[in-house]
Amino acid sequence: MRKNILVINPFGIGDVLFSTVLVRQLRKNNPNSYIAYICNLKVKDILATNPDINEVFVFERDEYRSEWKKSKIRGIKKFLGFWREVKKKKFDVVFDLSLGKEYAFLCWWVGIKERKGFNYKKRGRFLTHKIEFDGFNDKPVAEYYLDLFYLNKIASLTPFARNDELICHCEEPQRGDEAISTVLVTTEHDKEYIDNFLNQSGIKDNDILIGIAPGGGMSFGLKNQDRRRWPVKKFAELADKVIEKFNARIILIWGPGEEKLVQEIAILMKQKPLITPATKIREMAELCKRCKLVICSEGGPLHIANSHDVKTISIFGPVDEKVYGPYPLGENNIVVTSDVDCRPCYKKFKLPECSNRKCLEDISVDGVFKEIASAATFGSFPRNDGGTGSVIARSSDIKDVGTTKQSK
Repeated sequence: MRKNILVINPFGIGDVLFSTVLVRQLRKNNPNSYIAYICNLKVKDILATNPDINEVFVFERDEYRSEWKKSKIRGIKKFLGFWREVKKKKFDVVFDLSLGKEYAFLCWWVGIKERKGFNYKKRGRFLTHKIEFDGFNDKPVAEYYLDLFYLNKIASLTPFARNDELICHCEEPQRGDEAISTVLVTTEHDKEYIDNFLNQSGIKDNDILIGIAPGGGMSFGLKNQDRRRWPVKKFAELADKVIEKFNARIILIWGPGEEKLVQEIAILMKQKPLITPATKIREMAELCKRCKLVICSEGGPLHIANSHDVKTISIFGPVDEKVYGPYPLGENNIVVTSDVDCRPCYKKFKLPECSNRKCLEDISVDGVFKEIASAATFGSFPRNDGGTGSVIARSSDIKDVGTTKQSK
């Protein structure tokens, strides 16, 4: 039976990429259905080329607020006009990932009968099927989203009916063995843009190009961004060391609002790096595909690179790598963290006050460089046991470059 399915996610790059795992599963199980997605303007490019999605609706809150300030009547007309267009699609079901009550109410208002989502802070009043939820805590975000897909299929949940609602306290569902990766499809135009930039910058096919993406984390707000990023000075020192050791070409990758950040790194470096021009999300993905390795903070660039199976070394401070790390964690991913007792401290969408940033400061340049040295052939990353696969490396495990990690 053909269904009209809507997915709503108003959040940033990482969250939307995680949600493509849900979309892929929806398409796999509903091959002939119409699937649409409501997102914000910043992430539209992720979804516009996704083969599993038929249509993307952009709902930019700031745009409606701006219109409201100019004219309340025009603002209301614009707002209602958007939701009338949604209503015309006659959606059968919505997967609301917003964690709020507003979208669920609007979906009820436009006549979507089946409304699935998370009952976060008791905001799920207008959801017909809901999962009790207090934050992304103990497993990857993508798997929380998949829980909504399996909501009617989970045998071990304890539901109770109330006012035509289904409230679910879910245990881990039994899923198939097939791992579903995040989806970000680039275009020929994206490829040409990056090809032209690299050619003009003198990058040759046999050059060892290593990307450094120190930014990301815009969803934390401006005042908290530095609290989840490795220090600029350490990125600069690491970049110089990589150039000296491997004769590599370093390219500094940045997104909106991060140009100053990469310029600070470039100023501190002894060697001159390349700095990308302004890039859109899919162009950044194409650039990452050209890199032998991408070294990054946790955030959007990590998930962009991982969506194309690019080798990554990511540095995590207060955020839990098991929840917000690369998904699915594979042989091309190394995550570096420190062993301070207080991390990860970002929980239930709250970042506590911190005066020392010890979880990031304790990660040494030599520690991260050791992980790069382990991939010096730019083949598979080694495990601690000598095999190949993913590894979570902690700075306290790492001694001088060239030695092996010490088991505890």
